[in-house]
Amino acid sequence: MEAAAIQTINADAINATAIALSLIQPSGYNPRKEFDEQSLTELADSIRQHGVLQPVGVRPISGTDRYEIVFGERRYRASLIAGRENIPALIYDTLSDNEAEELAITENLQRKDIAPMEEAEAFRRLIESGRYDTRSLAVQVGKSETYIRTRMKLATLIPEIASLLDNEDITVNVASEICRYGEDIQREVYDKHLKDGLPYNSWRGMNASKVAQMIERDFTTELCRYSFDKSACASCPHNTCNLLLFVEEGYEGKCANSQCLKEKHTAYLTQKAISMLADHPEANLCQYQYDTNEAVAVRLTEMGYDMESVSDYPNRFPTEPQAPQREEEETDEEFSEAMQEYGIDLQEYKDKCAGLLSKVEAGEIALAILVGRNDVTLCYKAVPVQQREDGSATVAKIAELEAKDVRNKEIAVERTIADTKEQIKNVDITEAKFTNEEDKMIYFFLLSSLRREHYGAVGLTEREAYAPLTDKEKMAVIANLNAKTKAIIRRDFLIANFQGAYRDNATADLLFAFAKKHMPEELTAIESQYNEVYEKRHKRLEERIAQLMPKEQPEAEPESTDTPEATESEEAATDNAEEFVAETADETTEEAEVIQSDPAEDAPQEINNDNEEAAA
Repeated sequence: MEAAAIQTINADAINATAIALSLIQPSGYNPRKEFDEQSLTELADSIRQHGVLQPVGVRPISGTDRYEIVFGERRYRASLIAGRENIPALIYDTLSDNEAEELAITENLQRKDIAPMEEAEAFRRLIESGRYDTRSLAVQVGKSETYIRTRMKLATLIPEIASLLDNEDITVNVASEICRYGEDIQREVYDKHLKDGLPYNSWRGMNASKVAQMIERDFTTELCRYSFDKSACASCPHNTCNLLLFVEEGYEGKCANSQCLKEKHTAYLTQKAISMLADHPEANLCQYQYDTNEAVAVRLTEMGYDMESVSDYPNRFPTEPQAPQREEEETDEEFSEAMQEYGIDLQEYKDKCAGLLSKVEAGEIALAILVGRNDVTLCYKAVPVQQREDGSATVAKIAELEAKDVRNKEIAVERTIADTKEQIKNVDITEAKFTNEEDKMIYFFLLSSLRREHYGAVGLTEREAYAPLTDKEKMAVIANLNAKTKAIIRRDFLIANFQGAYRDNATADLLFAFAKKHMPEELTAIESQYNEVYEKRHKRLEERIAQLMPKEQPEAEPESTDTPEATESEEAATDNAEEFVAETADETTEEAEVIQSDPAEDAPQEINNDNEEAAA
């Protein structure tokens, strides 16, 4: 690689590396497919003035000296426009394809200007990768599960409506209402109310609540769209047919009771799925992730059935042809011809079904019962060749079902724990007596601070000292607590929490009190050591402070007055001073004679003088 191509840059750039733009190329992982030219031009102007403030992410392309962009393609494009030669980059040497894709998508999801359809596509790709479910993805990107599901449903918009959303001709909320329905209803909504150039009855600019009402009024309550038994609807007062004087023949009307309609539809699909599963027990209940009926899925799950989500739409079984009705044909001859055609179609249908079922028995395909928004259908998908060759399809199916059973039990326990943790906060136990069992629970959690050198003291002798305690070992310890082990556990807990001591906090005071109780001599030695250092430093600082203090100016002497009285006073003061000096000299001589006459007192005086000199 050329030396000029890559050079290490300042550590302020987060340990990034400057890489020549000529050695970098975009990748196919970026969820962003469209780049606004004006926005790129503005960013390029900023880069000319301030440089690239945030490095891009790249990874080496195997066998070459080039790099592939993981994230930051917009900064890369703007740098090209700005005419720069290098760009700061973080190099990910060991990034796999899956990790690169995940990093690219996650980084793009952090952008403030991410388009709704790009966000929906990003969420879809992360879910389809198998590395996330809705819950874990919500934690990863800091969004609610409802937000992610709503955004992912945008991916089911027909292209025309998706384009309106990208161009901000409709809002995200309006698009979210429309994407709740299938392609047929979306197509009608677009053609009648959203298409360009509509002379009247356009829904553009209408708020989401109004759009939802209009769709429900015009589309969702048509009874002919539903397959449940509508015999009771014929006489229902909520059926618009019973409110009109004249009704076209064959018209089933609209239902004005949406809750009743939804319940009938949910019950019908639920029962149809159960009946179909009874006929084909080897099949899996599943739903295509972009054509779901949440109400039916919840109901089936509550009844104990497993519902699998699939990203690839399975193949449908052939649809049984409908027998012709005599009243629909004008003549007997036409009816006879229709019956002959029906017989041929019915035989073809049976042959196709028989062929598919034989493949099911041979393990070539597997059955699936697809629960959709408006219907339940029998489908199939190919079985991997490896499972066909070793004849393990049935074994794998049984293992899969057993694994699901184990997981279902785990889910039950997990949810029981989660709900209990929430509910226990609301229980009033302030007046309840603290029990022995609760005391043991306290010691269970205190054991997390037990020092390793005390493992043997609490009864854990046959184990590696460096390994942390397991829950099983903790339970064994609290089952055999005594006064000694309790004291060890409590004190280790205190010692662990003393690590939070610092100057002037209460924990430090508690630490010193504990040390005075259990290690007074050691504490005294520690204090003496650091107090001695402090006293020396204190003395030196006082000396420096004294040197820096401003010196006091002497007071001005009063002007002398040569009066006779003043002269006499000065002479008297001088005579008194001379007498005081003479008396003092006599006393000093007498003291010196006394000291010289007592040699026993000389040694202590000398020792004291030596000590004073040493101290100095």
